[in-house]
Amino acid sequence: MADWQGDQMRVTMYYMRTTIRRLGNSQGVSIPRNILDEAGFAIDSPVEMTVDGSSIILRKIAVHPREGWADDAASVVDGAEERDWLEADLDASSRGELIW
Repeated sequence: MADWQGDQMRVTMYYMRTTIRRLGNSQGVSIPRNILDEAGFAIDSPVEMTVDGSSIILRKIAVHPREGWADDAASVVDGAEERDWLEADLDASSRGELIW
């Protein structure tokens, strides 16, 4: 793995031998936690798997930064607390003087 720190590139590579094992009706390998952490994978996160010749490649699936915002915004609009704020009298006399 390579990443940039300032103007220097840091390269980290792991070499490990393991065995393909039966997992129910499928097969799999165990990936050590430090390798998952270094690659930025989280438990139960979706991954993309591709085959390139004799290599199996796992990649994180990029999540759009605004994914789910529309649903979250809709749930906020439906809340009674937000309606109280929207209906509040916010003229200058109701605000009082701020004390710092």
